[in-house]
Amino acid sequence: MTVSGLYNSQNSQNSQNSQNSQNSQNSQNSQNSQNSQAAENSQGGPDNTFSSVALGQARDGTVGHWDGKPDRTPRQTGRGSWEALKAMATGPRRGVIDACLHGLFSVVVTPATATTPARGEVFMAGQSLVVLEAPADAFLAQKQLHYLRTYADLRGDRLNEVIMQTGDIQSFFALVGYMAPDTTKWSLALNQAMLRLCTMVEMPLKHGFDVARPISMSRKVQPLIQTPGHGAWPSGHATEAFACATLLSQLFEEGEATIDPIALIGDGSELFRHAERIAMNRTVAGVHFPTDSMAGAVLGVTVAQALVNWLQGEEKAPARRFQGAAYEGDFTLGSLTAAMTAGTVSETGTVDLTKIAKPDWLHAMWGDAVKEW
Repeated sequence: MTVSGLYNSQNSQNSQNSQNSQNSQNSQNSQNSQNSQAAENSQGGPDNTFSSVALGQARDGTVGHWDGKPDRTPRQTGRGSWEALKAMATGPRRGVIDACLHGLFSVVVTPATATTPARGEVFMAGQSLVVLEAPADAFLAQKQLHYLRTYADLRGDRLNEVIMQTGDIQSFFALVGYMAPDTTKWSLALNQAMLRLCTMVEMPLKHGFDVARPISMSRKVQPLIQTPGHGAWPSGHATEAFACATLLSQLFEEGEATIDPIALIGDGSELFRHAERIAMNRTVAGVHFPTDSMAGAVLGVTVAQALVNWLQGEEKAPARRFQGAAYEGDFTLGSLTAAMTAGTVSETGTVDLTKIAKPDWLHAMWGDAVKEW
């Protein structure tokens, strides 16, 4: 799965479509470049003993005597929260965004009993948003493992995608809508925030469910890549891919109407076809079962739809339940559509978004992101 920092980060900012690079427009590490001062927000090279001594000498040689009195007024005095956020460096700004979004969601996992499957529940502002009922390992061995044999035949065709997607899924969505730091800055910032939010939600579920990986059930699986060191269910790649497809579908769409991701999935939109392929490639690689992707897709779509609806000013968003303990099928957009409309995925009600306060800066960020398209 792709997550921030550890676990094959999505936050490498060394690519065209990344927001987090310390070597890009916000870099302070361009000491050896003649154009380092041209980089936006750059203060020059990194601090070291040589530069500190040189700067101190330059100050002493130009300032002369100073009586300690002020001679300028800070520009930030009295400015709004959005202007303050735009002026922040990338890392601190991410911290502000994450504190807001992560504070909306919480996760509770209830272990399986002799008669009931393990149950994970994701809450938004204290309201139940997603319920996932996990399969037992024996069920996976009997009903899902055989898919790994079929998917393995695609490894030669999908190798490059599989390797690239261990650390970068965003670039695949950029095939559908042009994204770059200079032109879609806030869309990229929100998409990266979505990826980090998914990590915050999916990891407690993986830990609580602790579902075995395919390699644990047969020595013949022999994955194409190293198996991640955490539970399989739900798939993090599927969660993140479908969450990003939902968010970007709203941004890419012209007009102000709020999108219906289930309709777009049913229509096979380009963004969701990429999400499907990203999820399926994890089964091709030998590290996930199809049901892992189904659970991740339900989780990603539902969390992202709730967040998008909230940002759009809608009053409610659907809550969903996936009975993974009974799901035997493959994973495709068609099977996801069937499950969403009349199957093991059901809508259990709605969450009320009207009482969830939205910071002024986030409202402004969303508005500017929408205008980028």
